[in-house]
Amino acid sequence: MTNDNNTRKKVNAVFFAAIMVVSMVAVGFAAAPAAALSDTDGDGVTASPDTANETSTHSFNVTYSSGDNAVDSGENITNFSVDYSNFNNAEGTTTGVGNGDVTVTLNGSDDVTVNSVTQEQSTQTDDRALIDIEPTDINASSTLEVEIDGITNPDNAGSTQDVVYESTTDSSGLTDPVSLSLALAAATGGGGTTSERTAGGEEAFDGSTVYQGEDDLIFTNQSEGDISVGELQKTAGNAEGTSLSLPIPEDASTGTYAVDGDSDNFGVIVQQPRITTSEVQLDGDDISQIATSRATADNGLSINASWNFEEAENITVTVEDSSGADITREVVDPDTSSTATEVDGDIILNGETGTVGSASVGLNLNDQDAEEYTVVFEGSDDLDYDSVVQEYTIETTNQDTVTVDTAEDTVTRGDNLQYTVSGATNNDYYTAVVQDSDLRDGYSVSDAQGVFRNVEDTSQVGVVSQNYSMGADNASDVNYAYAIIQIDGTTGVGSIETANLDDSSNTLDIYEAGSSTDANISGEDSVDDVDFDVEEGEVALDNPTDSYTVGSEVDVNGTAQSADDVAIYGRDNGDWELLNIDDDGDLDSDDYISVDSDDSFEEEDVRLSDASNIYSFEGSYDIGVVDAADLNEVSDASSLTTSQFSSASSARYTLQVEPGDLTANFGTINGQIADDVDDEIDVEGTAAGQDSVVIAFVGERGEVTATTASVDSDDTYDEEEISLRDISQGSVSGHVISANRDGEFGEDTASNANDLVNEIEDYGGNSRSGDQVRSRILSNTVDDTGSDDLIVSTTFRLNDATLSINDVYPEEAEASGVNPVAAGETLVVDGDTNRQSDNAAITLELLTEEDNNVAAADTDEWDNDGQWSASMDTSDLETGTYTLEADDGESTDRVEVEIVEERDTSDGDDGSDDGDDGSDGTDDGSDGTDDGSDGTDDGSDDGSDGSDGGD
Repeated sequence: MTNDNNTRKKVNAVFFAAIMVVSMVAVGFAAAPAAALSDTDGDGVTASPDTANETSTHSFNVTYSSGDNAVDSGENITNFSVDYSNFNNAEGTTTGVGNGDVTVTLNGSDDVTVNSVTQEQSTQTDDRALIDIEPTDINASSTLEVEIDGITNPDNAGSTQDVVYESTTDSSGLTDPVSLSLALAAATGGGGTTSERTAGGEEAFDGSTVYQGEDDLIFTNQSEGDISVGELQKTAGNAEGTSLSLPIPEDASTGTYAVDGDSDNFGVIVQQPRITTSEVQLDGDDISQIATSRATADNGLSINASWNFEEAENITVTVEDSSGADITREVVDPDTSSTATEVDGDIILNGETGTVGSASVGLNLNDQDAEEYTVVFEGSDDLDYDSVVQEYTIETTNQDTVTVDTAEDTVTRGDNLQYTVSGATNNDYYTAVVQDSDLRDGYSVSDAQGVFRNVEDTSQVGVVSQNYSMGADNASDVNYAYAIIQIDGTTGVGSIETANLDDSSNTLDIYEAGSSTDANISGEDSVDDVDFDVEEGEVALDNPTDSYTVGSEVDVNGTAQSADDVAIYGRDNGDWELLNIDDDGDLDSDDYISVDSDDSFEEEDVRLSDASNIYSFEGSYDIGVVDAADLNEVSDASSLTTSQFSSASSARYTLQVEPGDLTANFGTINGQIADDVDDEIDVEGTAAGQDSVVIAFVGERGEVTATTASVDSDDTYDEEEISLRDISQGSVSGHVISANRDGEFGEDTASNANDLVNEIEDYGGNSRSGDQVRSRILSNTVDDTGSDDLIVSTTFRLNDATLSINDVYPEEAEASGVNPVAAGETLVVDGDTNRQSDNAAITLELLTEEDNNVAAADTDEWDNDGQWSASMDTSDLETGTYTLEADDGESTDRVEVEIVEERDTSDGDDGSDDGDDGSDGTDDGSDGTDDGSDGTDDGSDDGSDGSDGGD
């Protein structure tokens, strides 16, 4: 600053700039002035403190030396300007700063009025905030503080830039500008500007990450100086308050360590060092085995590492052969990588600072022996202890070490056979081949294309023709079936579908392939081959293999190890005949049954008597199953000779064909149906070999009711609630009729059950009696000429509802008739009814002479015999005579019942219980002794007692 008097004066102008930080990036001021005030010979400008973070204020101490440019005592400062043009912010770093953003204080207490804040340009600066203040008297002891808010953070954080400031007095213009360097660093808090560590360096800064096992660290607080390691204490967690030490223990608690354990102070973060990637790769994929001839850096073979402590140390890699000898300098050339160097004979991988360390270097093993090699990865300084060190093993092989093996030496035809190519190099391709001579007789092009499965590491399957072109027009053009395998690591896995291979010894050859589509092996030698045996698989029929009822539906099922499809054949005395399983009248491949993945097959609801006329008559016949693939070798699969059947994969069984049977159960109650109440009847039974049966009822007056009932797959039928309302009371006949084997009713009476129902209904009426109607039914069905119809008949009565009480007795002494019951005993009542238990319930009441109900019971369960039973408690009853009434809602019955004080237990034990009567005689004998000569009378008494026993 220049003024008019020549006295030397000294003034301290202090600028405190609190800069608003955008995007969490701090602006700090570096130490040392970039220039001194012109026209002065003093110490120039210094910054104090020499560092600052994003939250601290910063002061500039400006010293004016003696000479012509001294400031007189009492001279006024009128302007300050701050220039941020070198920050290269596109928006202008001072744009928007106004009066409210600037605070000026003199000597720390007196506020100075800010008149204006403007943005302007000058010849010296391009972008500055000019701060105009009220003239303020300063001298050598004055300190002026200026605080500015709202300065935009520069785009180029992480570099250093110059900030220019200058001042004006009331007696001179602006001083020559003075620059200070600002270091722009990421904000971290903690009282100082953050600087980044350098791999191999000893300094750690506020917010730096340090690692378990590190030693010789210097903890540098740029605003205050070095920090003693003992001042750093764990801020939280189980080890809170624990001081850090050097070397940092390998098991030190990870987390933040700060001065005095306060996270607002200077601090560092302790982490576990880890090498996250330690691999040998070929073209970016890790491999464990490679052919020696390909093991070069030019072919993409490299050592690759990633690690999390890149700001602390680099990685040293060492290559050892199988004997443990260090061959690193022979096989690793650091010139092949921009991230590798050789230092004192060691190969060092350098990671980029500020990112996860990642580096690679080429590897050449092509001039080494085919053996196993180990690559060791470790930190280049302190971080080389056991838990950090990683190893990777790679094996080089000669080409003739590539082998192929199958999972089994012998396999059942139809099963899948896995094969494995081993000893190869990752991502290489090999062609697996089965020659056409190993294919099954009668194969098609489609069969050949399906020999190899497109699974696992297989990239392509197909066939190659005799002229080595891809594909084939017909089976005779097929040269071989192939699969191209891509090696994953050191192995490639594929699979063979053996269904279309010959049941003999077969060979699988392996050839090198140039690509994922190269299946041409012309002129190539097989790398390796393996033989395996294919055996004919077993087929078996589980059902039907014992007996069959003509006309019935059965489930045809079994197992077939080697088949995709099976065919079912029947035989009487001649050739085997294909069964028409799909019942379309044509004998073809549509009649084959497919085999599931678990080797089982099943076709449900097959009527064998329709599938083949062989099974339409009772007798003993053959049934068999054949692997359908073997039928490719015969000209006509609809019929096989016994030799053809035996030559194929087949199984034979004897089937006993039996005529159908018929059973029926008519749901009457005690041989009756209650008319107008339960005038419906249920009929159920079995009808083997039938789809339906006819049920008919005929009354005494010739009334007829007829209907059909369908037969389920288990040969049962059940028709419920058949109405009998059109039939008069009296005797009724019921009939169930089946067409049996020939499917016809009578000779030509009806071709199906519905037609027969219509026929029978026409028989009724016309003044015919019941006997006449029944006669016509029989003569046109079971008794018709040549008929094989079956019939089951019954007779029952259609009566009014009936209900009766038959027996009353104590539970302790069952007896017929109505018997006295002692008070307190359980009274049991038995009776009969013709009501359906589904439609009725029987209520029992014990009534006094005044018809008061003193006990009750009920039941709704009884069988078709109509016999019912119920019981009631008599504990609360007085002795006397009661009326017991039974009521089912339609009918009632009453009997008189005696409730006695004590029941004579001797009564009712008729004849057989003479011992009890003898005891009575002994008692009378004692009486005779008292009477003296009255023995004869007592003997008479004994006789009377004997009579009681008889009663």
